[in-house]
Amino acid sequence: MNYNFYEAKHYKLFILIPIALLLISLVFIPHIQYDSSLKGGITVQFSTTNAITTRGLTSSMSSLIAGATASVSRVGAVYTASITIPENSSIVTANDKLLSLYSYYGTYSSANLNYTSAVTGLKTDPSNTTLKAQEAAAKVQIAASTLNMSNALTSELILLSPFINTSSLLSFNRSDPAGMAAIGKTAYSNASSIYKSKVISTMRSVVPFTSYSYNEITPTLGAFFLSNMTQIIIAAFIIIAIAVFAVFRTPIPAIAVVFGAANDILVALGAMGAFGIPMGVASVGGLLLLIGYAIDTEMLSSIRILKRSEDTVTKRAFATMKTGTTMTSAAIISFAVLFTIAYVFYIPTYIEIAGVALFGLMADILTTWFGNTIMIVWYKISREHA
Repeated sequence: MNYNFYEAKHYKLFILIPIALLLISLVFIPHIQYDSSLKGGITVQFSTTNAITTRGLTSSMSSLIAGATASVSRVGAVYTASITIPENSSIVTANDKLLSLYSYYGTYSSANLNYTSAVTGLKTDPSNTTLKAQEAAAKVQIAASTLNMSNALTSELILLSPFINTSSLLSFNRSDPAGMAAIGKTAYSNASSIYKSKVISTMRSVVPFTSYSYNEITPTLGAFFLSNMTQIIIAAFIIIAIAVFAVFRTPIPAIAVVFGAANDILVALGAMGAFGIPMGVASVGGLLLLIGYAIDTEMLSSIRILKRSEDTVTKRAFATMKTGTTMTSAAIISFAVLFTIAYVFYIPTYIEIAGVALFGLMADILTTWFGNTIMIVWYKISREHA
């Protein structure tokens, strides 16, 4: 590559390339599918010697369990299948009721402690108005939390009735908070176990297998993971911007570096939506890894252009591009090999990580050398002629 496009008359127009890539990615980002680690669901993985295909297994399973999807890989005569199904709505809602039950039990325990403390204090100081008010407030809290526990447990047991016999459980002692908490926990555990057995039995009716892994993520937990993922990525960008500003003491390089890293992330997300790579907890590792790679090449170009003085600005930029593209190309080849192996042997975690990194690194070449570096060259030349 001998043509130095940084010396072109209208070199600033090259920045339209990463911007166009960004706009295209924004079209596909809404199509990203979350895996069970984020949207909630059940994933069962097993191996079998029976000949199966992804399409055939998905068709068979979805006819028995609505929304079921399957992926199949093969190594020799052994087929490895991964089946993901949505969470049962009754089980999910019952889990929410159980969490509410625990929350009300916590309120009851705190109120009961306050009540006991007030009663003990009043034995030695019967006329203490503060203790009397504490006792009265605690009694109100105890009554309210006990009633709320009773309602939550009743709702939970009704929801679990398709899986366990709850008719006898519904006659529970509504004045025994500890007993209600224990009933709610046991009922949910038993119902979940029965539902798990039904799921495994249904799958075995399609494909026989012995050992398996069963992974369950509730929608609440998935939403929690997603929220934390977003916060981690935002925090990473803020820290990066502060660090870059501290190095250059001017906002333009910091803006250019953050633009480059953000563009790489958004293009990677767009590729996930376009090519059906699911977003999951494992993808976060790929995104954070991608941020590291993006900052590496962008800091390389920024420091060489702004901090060094040999040759001209455009020649330094072009020489840096040769070094940077070699580094990034080596990483692209490595992740392409990992993605291929993970896809052939169906290793979902590696598919997510390698897929995110692979598409992001390909975008990084365009973003860094036609976006970030163009901005830095433009800024440096403008300062020299100011």
